[in-house]
Amino acid sequence: MKKKCAIIGTDARLPFVKETLDNLLEVKIFPTMIWTEELKAAINDFHPTIIFLPIPPLKIDCSFVLPNSCLLLFVGKKNSEIEQEIQNSQVHAFNYLEDEQWIWENANLTAEGFINYFYRNENESIYNKKFIITGYGRVGKRLAFALHHLGAEVIISVRSDHQLFEAKSYGYQIEQLEHVDKIRDAQSTYLINTIPYRWLSPSDTNRFIKVYDLASNPGCLLESANSTPTNYIHSTSLPGLFFPKDAGYLIAKTVQTQLALLEGEE
Repeated sequence: MKKKCAIIGTDARLPFVKETLDNLLEVKIFPTMIWTEELKAAINDFHPTIIFLPIPPLKIDCSFVLPNSCLLLFVGKKNSEIEQEIQNSQVHAFNYLEDEQWIWENANLTAEGFINYFYRNENESIYNKKFIITGYGRVGKRLAFALHHLGAEVIISVRSDHQLFEAKSYGYQIEQLEHVDKIRDAQSTYLINTIPYRWLSPSDTNRFIKVYDLASNPGCLLESANSTPTNYIHSTSLPGLFFPKDAGYLIAKTVQTQLALLEGEE
């Protein structure tokens, strides 16, 4: 008899996660982003051994308590209620957002997704365009590589000297993050942010043609009483937006790998 897996969420990737896991598990999707009494009762009735939570944390409308049948929890971003239940229960929690293979492969999809997004929004080529990428983590590195090979001029801007000179060793221009708004010809440049915290003043966005913020919520824009600048675009979840099938298969592969590792330990 197959183990049961409850997948919670409305992400377009999830049906493809289910499609892949159906060969291994009895999978049921609960299409909601809110933890309610009705959802809790439905999941209890299903008796899943495995529960998969979406990347954004669920909105919690009632006590977040996992069923006794649940032994393994796949979790994305956590809130205090999810953290507390993980500590209180005997469940084994695996954060798939921290899986290195998934992170790198998802970064590739994010870079390709941005290119698609840029073409659709700008109706222009990337060749000979100038891009400042703030942040040089996995997404920043894959994005710089992709844009450079399409003929763009790429500038990497971070605070870390280690990352700055790593970027320089790959042939990119570099600039300290503190001086990003003073880059020559900034007004003919697109800024792409990958840094996951608020650092950019809304008034500074008009120094660039456009600011594309790829960081997860709340993005890079400092809070302001005024409206969001018209040239600022918060573009999150690009893999799920443009490549739900490929992105869903990546998530499923992470789940399969973790299940195999746990079975090997038993």
